[in-house]
Amino acid sequence: MLSIIVPKQLAAECQKSPERAAWLEDLPRRVTQMLSRWSLTLDDSSTYEGGASWVAPVTRADGPAVLKLGIPHMEAEHEILGLRFWDGNPTVQVLESDNTAGAILLERCSPGTSLREVPEPEQDVIIAGLLRRL
Repeated sequence: MLSIIVPKQLAAECQKSPERAAWLEDLPRRVTQMLSRWSLTLDDSSTYEGGASWVAPVTRADGPAVLKLGIPHMEAEHEILGLRFWDGNPTVQVLESDNTAGAILLERCSPGTSLREVPEPEQDVIIAGLLRRL
């Protein structure tokens, strides 16, 4: 069985209900399934911090990407449709998806700086600019 790192925030979120705990328990199997289905390799053992999804850098034959498996929840219900609608402008592009599995293979952003890493007033300016483009 594949050994994966689960961010603390995601692990805490999964303890809030039996359904989420079951999702977390099954996560290594689903990650392995998506890696195989889309011919991916994990770049390293790191994951991106978050409380609603397991997200990690991967590589496929044509280059780097990001694998995201989300906890089933209302906010993510139409995420794939929305990302496909915007088709990479101003969002990341969807390379592959499996709505039933809650899995998305995404374009990897460069340099990949997290919005959380910039001061809050700058975050507001960045988000407002994205909202205008949307």
